Amino acid sequence: MREVHDRNFMADPGFTFLAVVVGILNVFVLLILLGVYVSSYRKIRSSFTLGLIGFSLLLLLQNLIFIMFMLTREGFRGHGLGFPVLSVNLCQLGALLVLLRITWE
Repeated sequence: MREVHDRNFMADPGFTFLAVVVGILNVFVLLILLGVYVSSYRKIRSSFTLGLIGFSLLLLLQNLIFIMFMLTREGFRGHGLGFPVLSVNLCQLGALLVLLRITWE
């Protein structure tokens, strides 16, 4: 007979913890990007660079709210929500790392 598991792997609370860790990594990458963009804006006063500063600030705010919500509320601790939140945070981290790489070039 096949053993039936009562627990779905996506309901693992460890995914919520990992989502918070990846969210914190996102915050650090965004702070680095923000520093580079502010430094660049001081030199060239470009509206594009100002847009990048706004973009970085909004993503930073979103990540901080997300982390705070995951740590203090039950909203993302519901059945099976840790894995989807982790997936979104990992995708965002990948995109931010690509942006950081091309920003340094």
